[in-house]
Amino acid sequence: MSIKVPKRSRQKLSGISSTWGAIVQDTSSLNRERIIATAIAIADQHGLAAVSIRRVASQLGSSAMALYHYVPSKRDLLNLMLDATYIEFQFPAATIKDWRGALSHLAWESRRCLKRHPWLSLLHTGDPEYGPECIRVLEQLLASLARFGVDIRTAIRILGILFVFVNGFVASERAERSSPKPDKQRRLSPRPPVFSKAILATGKFPNVARFIDMGAEFLDDQAFERALNWMLDGISADMKRHARSRDTAAAN
Repeated sequence: MSIKVPKRSRQKLSGISSTWGAIVQDTSSLNRERIIATAIAIADQHGLAAVSIRRVASQLGSSAMALYHYVPSKRDLLNLMLDATYIEFQFPAATIKDWRGALSHLAWESRRCLKRHPWLSLLHTGDPEYGPECIRVLEQLLASLARFGVDIRTAIRILGILFVFVNGFVASERAERSSPKPDKQRRLSPRPPVFSKAILATGKFPNVARFIDMGAEFLDDQAFERALNWMLDGISADMKRHARSRDTAAAN
């Protein structure tokens, strides 16, 4: 897939080293679009640790020194990779009717992107410099939530919680897929070690024993939808409670 990366100026930002100030304009067939798309393909296939300026250059049949003309450092490359994935992020604001729809769409889009690019969670936790595409998506989200009466502070808190939820769910999905399981078995009973089985056999922990017998739930779209609705129900209840408190305070 070709990932289009918007061209940015060479201007320095107040003398501070910045990915977006250090990038040069494309002047040859070796351009930022190809470099970033190649780096993303490497990360998708081999993991983030496999990405390096030298490896990307090798894949492109170029030298590392030639790439440094477009991407001054690996840090800049990672920032550009992260920002490029937000180009894939779709947010049809015109079709979203309420704040719950906005958050639900965000959660599903985030899950789709994380499943496609598992390394994204590592970049997010690495204190990156967020670029224009990421900022564009955040602006769309905040504007949409504000349109439905959600203030900025509340919106940021909600987005943070949703980010943790989606990342955790996708990480569990990834772990589940990596462990060997029978193809046709939807619910799989975890196998406790011998010591745990001996403890459960005492009959002192009936609820844990029933849980083991029930088996772990398969993580799929339905499980994600159910967990997401639980989260959104809780957010809705909290927002209504705060609204009642504000109304009561105003009445007094």
